[in-house]
Amino acid sequence: MLSAVGHAQPSPGGLVQLSILLLAADRIAADALSVALARPGHGVTVVALPEELIRQAAGYSLVVLDEVLAPTVAAIITELRGAPATATVPVLAVAGSDSLDDRIALLEAGADDIITKPFDQVELEARIEALSLRFQRSRGGTARQAASIGDAQSRRVVTVFSPKGGVGTTTVATNLALLAAERHPNAVLIIDFDLAFGQVASHLNLQPKQSLLELIRDDSALHEAELFRTYAVHHASGVHLLAAPPTPGFAASVTGEHVDLVIARALEAYQIVVVDAGATLDERMLALFSRSDIVIVPVLPEIPALNAVHLLLDQLSETGAMGASTMFVLNNTFARELLRRSDIDNALGAQITADLPYDPFVYLKAANEGVPVVRSAPKSAPAEHFRKLASLVFGGAGTAVATPAAKERKGLFGRRG
Repeated sequence: MLSAVGHAQPSPGGLVQLSILLLAADRIAADALSVALARPGHGVTVVALPEELIRQAAGYSLVVLDEVLAPTVAAIITELRGAPATATVPVLAVAGSDSLDDRIALLEAGADDIITKPFDQVELEARIEALSLRFQRSRGGTARQAASIGDAQSRRVVTVFSPKGGVGTTTVATNLALLAAERHPNAVLIIDFDLAFGQVASHLNLQPKQSLLELIRDDSALHEAELFRTYAVHHASGVHLLAAPPTPGFAASVTGEHVDLVIARALEAYQIVVVDAGATLDERMLALFSRSDIVIVPVLPEIPALNAVHLLLDQLSETGAMGASTMFVLNNTFARELLRRSDIDNALGAQITADLPYDPFVYLKAANEGVPVVRSAPKSAPAEHFRKLASLVFGGAGTAVATPAAKERKGLFGRRG
């Protein structure tokens, strides 16, 4: 058994060494988890019974419950919170499965955070660090400030949205995020605000264990940039992902106020924020538009899609909701040109900013393998066009097109907005 450290102490390297009390009935599992918890230099004490944990918890920095059922977790936390000596000790629950119902039950039981098996060592350490920050603040300690990433003036939110589904918002968002991360590794966040059917994680071949759903339930993380970062999953490219809720049923849990808070913290924690906003226009998306620096609207060269964009811009112009600059990206999904570029520009009331060439194999392969085009086919024509678009968005090589007033736009058939 690893001995406990009496109080949290800074190590010579600056890392806070914590005293961790672990409840685990399975001895083999306890030994493995103890090693993982102790790896950064923390002291770990293992107990087998809830009564032992409650009796010994005073003076520990963190309590970890390994595969403890939700009713028992609730009883333990009630005891801990009822005693002044343990009222502020954070509790990390280790779930034995990735079941959403189990995780929600543990949160409702009062766990401050949850990690599921099998877990990554880096993720475990990040969660412990976040809980440690809460522990310090509850005792009047001063948490270290989040590292500044570049010039605050260069921070920006780039939102990709279309009123019509299936036009490539996720493809555009993921490729732009990867290109931004080439220049700003670990300083680029992509948020999947397609709340009902978000597929950014699939496009990046990631399987996040937490999402926007868990984030919005953590008020501390919605107000602290460092805690906020612990909810993002890391991609090998240097992009961080804040995933959509796991099922459509949870989409309504995210409110416009949550959107405001998420974007505010994202801009504190990251240099560049790329948002896949999907195709649903509601108060949450209006809140997102108001905080965006650039809105990219992918369009298809077909009349229904162009009409949908036309109606969108009419509504946003009338309400004043679109404060950002707008870029129109033509996604050439057909082998032949069905509409002249002049017809498309006329329908939008603005010129197409960039286009993506027809190449169904490259896009389909990227989506199926979870490797964006700029990585799976870096020398392809689509990858080259994504790089040109990224230069416009991030590199100052061009200027986004301001959203035109409704009266300036003319439809395909000559009608005015």
